[in-house]
Amino acid sequence: MIARSVRHVGLAALALVACANGGDARFPKRPVGCEVKLFHGIPDVPTDNIGPVRARCADEIPEADCVRTLMDTVCDLGGDIVWGVDEPTHADGKVRYSGRAAHSKAPARAP
Repeated sequence: MIARSVRHVGLAALALVACANGGDARFPKRPVGCEVKLFHGIPDVPTDNIGPVRARCADEIPEADCVRTLMDTVCDLGGDIVWGVDEPTHADGKVRYSGRAAHSKAPARAP
């Protein structure tokens, strides 16, 4: 009985660690500054969707730097694509960008 309880606690701890990692195990974290393709609409390549990403920057931060912050969030999730990126919103002295992180699928192999 105690062994079963210890095993359940161990599995619960493992699940928490997996959640704390925040990413999909299929897509390991990539370094800051990694190459990310940006699409305002739907990507023109097959992808695996990872999830939403956001960047919030002070108004005085250059647009390119804030977009890079958004892309670095994609890198952190193991993605190489950010799509659905709309025009930024401005409020309270902040600029906000949002989109969807994704990972490009490898081309299908010919039989």
